[in-house]
Amino acid sequence: MNSHPVNASPEQILIVEPKADAIDLLTPLLKQHGFQVQSAFTGQRALVLAQMELPNAILLDFEMPDLNGYRICERLKASPQTRDIPILLLGTEQSGWDKVKAFKMGCADCITKPFEVEEMLARIQNQLRAYSALKLLFAQNQMLVEEIRKRQEVEQALRLSEEKFSKAFRCCPNPMTITRLSDGTHIEINETFCELTGYIPEEVVGRSAQELNLWVKGQDRDRLFKLLEQSGVVRNYEFAFRTKYGAERMALLSAEIINLRGENCLLALSHDITERVKAEEALQQANQKLQRLATVDSLTQVANRLHFDQSLRDEWCRLTKEGLPIALILCDVDYFKFYNDTYGHQAGDACLQKVARAICRALKAPNHLAARYGGEEFAIILPAIAGDEAFQIAETIRLEIERLQIPHGKSLASEFVTLSLGVASTVPKDGFSPEVLIGVADLALYEAKNQGRNCAIAETYLN
Repeated sequence: MNSHPVNASPEQILIVEPKADAIDLLTPLLKQHGFQVQSAFTGQRALVLAQMELPNAILLDFEMPDLNGYRICERLKASPQTRDIPILLLGTEQSGWDKVKAFKMGCADCITKPFEVEEMLARIQNQLRAYSALKLLFAQNQMLVEEIRKRQEVEQALRLSEEKFSKAFRCCPNPMTITRLSDGTHIEINETFCELTGYIPEEVVGRSAQELNLWVKGQDRDRLFKLLEQSGVVRNYEFAFRTKYGAERMALLSAEIINLRGENCLLALSHDITERVKAEEALQQANQKLQRLATVDSLTQVANRLHFDQSLRDEWCRLTKEGLPIALILCDVDYFKFYNDTYGHQAGDACLQKVARAICRALKAPNHLAARYGGEEFAIILPAIAGDEAFQIAETIRLEIERLQIPHGKSLASEFVTLSLGVASTVPKDGFSPEVLIGVADLALYEAKNQGRNCAIAETYLN
């Protein structure tokens, strides 16, 4: 039985065996079947060679003089460089080995000595087959397309490769289908497709994806066939599909139009990405939550001070370039300390929440930003707004708070909760800082308090 690996270079086997006669027996046998062979007489040497050579498979005798097969397997599986290399453990009935333990420790297979040569070769090849089959499939498809183009002998080329294609198709670890392009009915499916969707072949072959209700969104199917019409091939097309039992999942599809026995068909390979999509969505939601926590005041749900400072700098730079004005309103809840002392901190928190909502109701443009500036102080950024309009917005906010009629028995300005507001506006220019605008608004707020509170005072900052 001759076997040739799919890779450009021969696949390498590492024999770990303490007996020279056993190595002398296995080495020419494996080389005869197209493998490169390395050998080690001790477990320590095997560990070194495995790290250096990274073989495609390891034949490991259980009874090594320095380390037993379990220990060697354990150390190979502990290394990121060698943990995925398939290990076939060799031992006699008298070895005292535990095959179940060997499998639990990561061995891919266990072979009892003396062994049949054909059986051993089949076991080795079985560990390499899935990856090789996938490469073989696409390599053969390319060969088929080239043969069709050169000779115009589509039917003959497909017949020559049909057996190999079928084997690779069945062994592929990803779901694969062949469907007629004319009506979408399935000609062939592999076992992995059945495992993923829950169908058996008899339920699928001869029926289309639409009949099986596989497509969650009809527009996904329409867009796929538009792409196929344009180039005849699609790579990594994301779509939602439905299993036999109604569960919705996500997949990446790669598909290509092929000519099978004179009929245009669609060869499709898909990869289930449901868990990846769920993880990405969860990560996105977590990031959004973190972003909100980083920019929003937890009590009032308006922007926090950090977000206010960054937004003011950003708007200042933008409006400097555009030559447009900017206005800032600073407002303070009048006699809020008296309110807290009289009604308690819980009532004070509720009051601030109502004030914040009222401020937001008074702001009409989406780029107007309300922020909690400090304890009972709020700030409003008004991009592209000049002084008169900013003053009108401040008055609207003040009246909105009055309409709340939140009782405040200790206020010296009113029987209800009120606001004092300071308004500043300017046209930003290079070389000037937004902190000056804050200072002018703060002075205006101070003046509003001096005039008895529950009023708005506007100042224009001319730089």
